[in-house]
Amino acid sequence: MKARMIFGRDRMTAEERLQAVIRLEKPDRVPVCMMIYNYAPFHTGAKISDYIHNHETYMQVMHRVYADIGPWDIYFYMDAVSRLSQSYVLMMRYLYPGDELPENEMVKVEEVEYMHPEDYDWILSLKDNGADFAMRAGLMPRFCKEAVGKGVNRLFFELQLSSLKQKLRWNRDFKWWKEQGLAMLYGYLAEVPFDTLSQARTIIGFSLDLLRRPAKIHSVCDKLAHDWAVTAVKTARFMGVPRVMCALHRSSNSFISPKQFTELAYPSLEIICNTLIDNGMTPILHCDGDWLSNLKTLRRLPAGKIMLQLDGTTDIFKAKEEIGDRMCLFGDVPAGLLAIGSVQEVDEYCHRLIEDVGKDGGFILAAGCEIPYNARPDNLKVMCQSVYKYGYY
Repeated sequence: MKARMIFGRDRMTAEERLQAVIRLEKPDRVPVCMMIYNYAPFHTGAKISDYIHNHETYMQVMHRVYADIGPWDIYFYMDAVSRLSQSYVLMMRYLYPGDELPENEMVKVEEVEYMHPEDYDWILSLKDNGADFAMRAGLMPRFCKEAVGKGVNRLFFELQLSSLKQKLRWNRDFKWWKEQGLAMLYGYLAEVPFDTLSQARTIIGFSLDLLRRPAKIHSVCDKLAHDWAVTAVKTARFMGVPRVMCALHRSSNSFISPKQFTELAYPSLEIICNTLIDNGMTPILHCDGDWLSNLKTLRRLPAGKIMLQLDGTTDIFKAKEEIGDRMCLFGDVPAGLLAIGSVQEVDEYCHRLIEDVGKDGGFILAAGCEIPYNARPDNLKVMCQSVYKYGYY
């Protein structure tokens, strides 16, 4: 099937456009990606518990949103097949509407301390091959109710079954999006080791560990990194998309100092990125918080091979100056602007991003992380249209 063009003036497919910006090249125009999972049910009025639990509802909602505010270029998939699988990759306690929450509340994360100081030694004692899985499987019963009472073998079986179900779901879902001409963003997403430890110990506990146990943090992260990357490569190949999202929720300067990042968080991230790249994958660094002081260290990573997704806290215009010659920048329309800004303000900001951050290529227009649930539909439509209005090179 011949790939469909998004707009009539386009000279490249969405996948070709995405690959070009990753290589820091100028495509025909700037691509746009919409991380729209939490916004979508509010747009359509769907019951959120149905949207979370029923894939048919999810697809209907997404198709309606695309018809109302699209088109865009890159599909940001977020519909996990089960809470067990979502808990495994992101290692957070999720509260679901219709379960722990009222039916029309958004999914929430409850931070709990599910790892203890002595667990560093336990993780270091694990066999290198499969250490990342063993760590996750060992800790999951402490925060995920679907994992309680299940041994490692049972969890392994259920997670493998979830992967098969996810593959079937993705195949069906991706077929529709590819028929619209879109590129798929990633084939695997997971929290990286350093950030998992931070969540597992909680902010206070991990902050103390950074002072009391820095060597153990470094050793555990390095031990898990290669196995993390091998799992990511295998899963992304199985899913059929050669890009891996590395969730970095706690590595920013909003949580740790640049020195701590360079000495404790970066070494394992470097192992992950280089392993992914060596296996033909593109790392997508999902960088929540302020990363500006970490960018000098990130310049050590291979150029033209990595996407850097910012969330509205890092100044993306300064990031363009600091690292735009090394990494494709991904962002960064502020959530507040989409929620309460005027159509003209959104249009002007997108124009500025396209002209300044998109100069010479290597840029994907997107919101800063998630599009807020209370975003104005007209603002989202203007954002999508801005790449057609201003984005051709």
